[in-house]
Amino acid sequence: MSRADWRSPGAYEDLRSLDAPGFAWEYLRRNADFLQERRKLERTARQGALDPAEVAAFTRRWACDFLSTAETSSPGSVLWAPHALPSVIALTRLPAELADPKFRLPPLFPDSSLARDGAEHLVERRGALFRVHIDEAGAEPPAVLLPLDQLFEIRATAAIRLWRGLIGSNPTPNPAALSKARRDRLILALRALDGRLEDASYREIAGALFSAGEVSERGWKGHDLRDRTIRLVHFGLDMMQGGYRRLLLYPYRRRP
Repeated sequence: MSRADWRSPGAYEDLRSLDAPGFAWEYLRRNADFLQERRKLERTARQGALDPAEVAAFTRRWACDFLSTAETSSPGSVLWAPHALPSVIALTRLPAELADPKFRLPPLFPDSSLARDGAEHLVERRGALFRVHIDEAGAEPPAVLLPLDQLFEIRATAAIRLWRGLIGSNPTPNPAALSKARRDRLILALRALDGRLEDASYREIAGALFSAGEVSERGWKGHDLRDRTIRLVHFGLDMMQGGYRRLLLYPYRRRP
């Protein structure tokens, strides 16, 4: 897996446009176990012997669709599993007795989806991206499945944004957009993580992140930048090893 030059701040500038799920992908794609399992499935797929049960297990374990992660390097086109990302909009067929014959939405998929794998779709409406899951029953005419769980508000917000896009209104701002301070910390942690994955020492990482190269060896052991760098590395490792799922819940403040 290719990574940016962690010593160069400019190499990570493109990440500043990412939302929370985009950063989740950046951390996950650095996970060696994830990459190994994905390569195994890719080899099996090339041999034409891909087992749906193995693909489903991959999705359960990593919270994302195998095909979309195998074919993309773009954080925005990863198809996350509906159970892990509450902003995935689950659609089903509206019962006939509830349908309004006078109201018709424009087709959800007038053209091909930006990304698709089975029931999972990535679509664009009025400049906004939406991840959509189509129920086995189909979705014509469409209705939204909204579980009455702890994440109901996020699911409802995502559905309203899609509805606004379909009727020609501008969707409300992306609720998964991150503040500058949060983006800055996530990028610093990614750089620290990338340095550690290349076996750089904490002092080397601090030198690149905080210009700490002039700190003496004796002074380094008690320097506050040492503690800050270690915390960043540990935070990056935690995010890579499963903490990225918390970003999928953003802006939900509490754990389900």
